[in-house]
Amino acid sequence: TAINQSSSQVARETRVRRKLVKERSRLKRATVRNPNARIIVNRGDLPVIKLGIRMLGRRPNSILKAGQHRYQRAFIQRLNNGRWHVMQRLPQARYEEGNDDKGRKKRNRLPIQVVKIPMAAPLKQAFDENVDRIRRERLPKELAYALKQQLRIAIKR
Repeated sequence: TAINQSSSQVARETRVRRKLVKERSRLKRATVRNPNARIIVNRGDLPVIKLGIRMLGRRPNSILKAGQHRYQRAFIQRLNNGRWHVMQRLPQARYEEGNDDKGRKKRNRLPIQVVKIPMAAPLKQAFDENVDRIRRERLPKELAYALKQQLRIAIKR
């Protein structure tokens, strides 16, 4: 339920379909050998191509719609690795100063980039809140029930 609630919350915040958010997280169940359950979440940015695309006009500065999002100066392109992505024209790169997120000079980059929706912050916040809340509210009840069950079994013997 933590996955369902968190996925719904993030989907509302980021205006992305719940299915796309939910498939980024999975539950690794507890076993006898390892009695800890784990929720594994892919917090990487979501490429906009996953939302489904509508082009409004085919001019260089036209608007591209993806889900409920609109992007100016965006277009669809097939990359060298064979994938299709939504790219967006950036301001002229030759005037940029400093380094990009990978440490390269910004002025050396192409003036386009893949359009992505940032998911790391909303996913982390939602999962932290919901897991803590579920731990506070439900864990004592479940432990009490399990203890009663074990006592019932022990008393029968």
